Amino acid sequence: MINSGSRYADHPVEIVTDAAGATRQVLGPAPPKTLRVRAISYRWQDGDRVDTVATEFYRDPTQWWRIAEVNPEILDWTEIAPGTAIRIPHAD
Repeated sequence: MINSGSRYADHPVEIVTDAAGATRQVLGPAPPKTLRVRAISYRWQDGDRVDTVATEFYRDPTQWWRIAEVNPEILDWTEIAPGTAIRIPHAD
């Protein structure tokens, strides 16, 4: 069960079956929502990781999810091509 205060609370829980026939529960994508945030543009550099970028902007690597939340088009943060523009939300 997902706590109602969790940022994942609006995600549906889905059951998936693997190739061997085993099932497990996973979080599905959240319904689209409109975010209004102040953000700057950042060009991804070779060697960047979302946690190190979060450290650079927020001084806290655990805040990586703030960056991921405003860049929903990026599904795999380990496969970003250098030069890709991403949004970095303003630290309020």
